[in-house]
Amino acid sequence: MGILHLVFVLLNFRTLGRLYARINRQYPGVVDQLWEQQSIARKLDVVFGFAVFAKRAMLMNFAVMNPEKLPVYLLGDDQVAALVRKLNKGMTAGAYRFFCVATGYR
Repeated sequence: MGILHLVFVLLNFRTLGRLYARINRQYPGVVDQLWEQQSIARKLDVVFGFAVFAKRAMLMNFAVMNPEKLPVYLLGDDQVAALVRKLNKGMTAGAYRFFCVATGYR
């Protein structure tokens, strides 16, 4: 999935940036906590797979593939919920889901 993370992050760069900034501003440290909860294999796949923006790639995965794993209080924030919805309704969401399922990166 490596290089695909970079492609999908770049295609959704602004939205992921806004999501990352909103979470960091309203809930400091939560993105780092989400990163720490990832398994070593997932971290390696993202970091060594040319994903320059590793935490944005992680947020893309949470928002599109695993929104149920996001803390509930994050989705209670209207702006965070709107950005997650925007990522899910985007044209790249379907392709991202397909590649995640095909490569086993859920």
